[in-house]
Amino acid sequence: MTDRLAALRAEIKAMGVDGVIIPRGDAFSGEEVPAADERLAFISGFTGSAGIAIVMADQAVLFSDGRYTIQMETETGPEWQCLTQPEASLSDWLLNHAAGKVIGFDAWLMPVGQRERLEKAMDGQVSLTPLDANPVDRIWPDKPPRPLSRAIPYSIEYAGMTRNEKITACIDRIQASHPDVRAMMISDPAGLAWLLNARGRDLNHTPVVLAFAVLSRDGTVTILADPERFADIDASGLAFADPAEPGACLSQYGEGEVMIDPSTCPTAIEGMVKGSAIHAESPITALKAIKTGAELKAFDHAHRIDAVAMVRFLHWLDKTLPERPVREVEVDQKLIEFRSLSDEFISPSFATICGGGGNGAIVHYRAVEGKDQPIPMDSLCLIDSGGQYLGATTDITRTIAAGTPSAEMIHAFTHVLKAHIALARCRFPEGTNGIQLDAITRAPLWQAGLDFAHGTGHGVGCSLSVHEGPASISKRSTRAIEAGMVLSNEPGFYQPGGFGIRIENLIAIQRDDSGMLYAENLTFVPIDRRLIRADLLDGDERSWLDAYHRRVRDEIAPLLKARVLSDDDAALSWLIEATEPLA
Repeated sequence: MTDRLAALRAEIKAMGVDGVIIPRGDAFSGEEVPAADERLAFISGFTGSAGIAIVMADQAVLFSDGRYTIQMETETGPEWQCLTQPEASLSDWLLNHAAGKVIGFDAWLMPVGQRERLEKAMDGQVSLTPLDANPVDRIWPDKPPRPLSRAIPYSIEYAGMTRNEKITACIDRIQASHPDVRAMMISDPAGLAWLLNARGRDLNHTPVVLAFAVLSRDGTVTILADPERFADIDASGLAFADPAEPGACLSQYGEGEVMIDPSTCPTAIEGMVKGSAIHAESPITALKAIKTGAELKAFDHAHRIDAVAMVRFLHWLDKTLPERPVREVEVDQKLIEFRSLSDEFISPSFATICGGGGNGAIVHYRAVEGKDQPIPMDSLCLIDSGGQYLGATTDITRTIAAGTPSAEMIHAFTHVLKAHIALARCRFPEGTNGIQLDAITRAPLWQAGLDFAHGTGHGVGCSLSVHEGPASISKRSTRAIEAGMVLSNEPGFYQPGGFGIRIENLIAIQRDDSGMLYAENLTFVPIDRRLIRADLLDGDERSWLDAYHRRVRDEIAPLLKARVLSDDDAALSWLIEATEPLA
């Protein structure tokens, strides 16, 4: 990486700027980016899903959140300074180290909102300037090609709304808040996929086509892509424009007639809008977060398929660990093998996280073949994985006892379970936000002097992004949690160098007859009873766990009785034992 930094610094100097900002994201601001846009990993070695760097003549600084504190240090070299957000921030660093300097950025890679926040924080003390070309691209000779998959129809059976119904709902919301707007820029590929009832294969884990589009007030969706890429879906109401010339598509609209979402719209596109664009959250964001009845049914179906794969996998792992070493990469391979038995499986919903022993304490650890380790015995193994299915998306974390766990591990696991149950059992009124639910979830951990650095829960797309806004359950989320949302419930605890614990189910937010909201579990997979100190659970918590395991057995055991695999009888026996009531 030292040679790459030297080459980048030469480009920075040639461009006449004092430094350059390198985000992890692409032009679509997605969490997952194609290989052609992994610029941050290319220059720093850091492979996490969130991060941003600043490189100057004598300094290289990487920022990411608490999930990646350890991973940043592990993957980068000594020439990099690694800082954790939000305790440290790019804006504060620039004010302290780059006052009076000119810092360049790629206008295609910086969303409007991010640029505006940086400019406000800089208050003129640091100059931010868009560059004519990306300096990392100039030193990347073997840059991978861009993906060009074809759009795939997404069945109305799963979607529950037609394309026209979705377009009408979007236009109604736009007109209600901004009656003069004639068009909206769609800069989120997941939002476009939702609107069109289409999916794609441009990314390894997120089934979308990477394309921008414009929704006009008359209901026309103009896609900035080669029409051939959308030849397999219904073309009614669609138009196409040159993806290399988005300005030509936007030129027909006057000042104040185009809406952009500053959280995802690139600064480069904002500059192509006549006069001033209207800044507002895309109505698609809120609409796709509230799942239809058909989507919730698809989630339920996908989780039953996924549960069968997980039970087979957990049975295999329990059987294999005492017999021979199991490497972390092998865990990922076996999960894909078991999930692939379903014809409805498309891909993992993210790169599997499997950390044995101390690696489990690295929140988003990625095992790499040849650099991974065998799962150590008398320890814990944290496995966070998920699947993209034809109808919906899954995401599950289970922490497994490998051999005989210590009393410290069992104590911590039981308190993480108490936190998980606190959210699973919670009833709350309309308007409750993510901060409030986050505190309710963490309370049992805080009582034991424990905590974790990541959020408690994130939104999940329906055969879309495994991490979906606008709502989340975290210390910073002021967005109200609404009926119809699908979120994760994933408290944890991490002992650096020792072990990691996380218990994650997906939940659908439902409304009861009194109008109160509650979480309905979507995940049907046992929680490792070997790691539970029953005396630390109160009666309600024990009742919840026993009822959960009873439902897991009732729903999944019949599916295993189909005996697709020769080992399914043994997996069924494992499931029955794993779902016994607590002693």
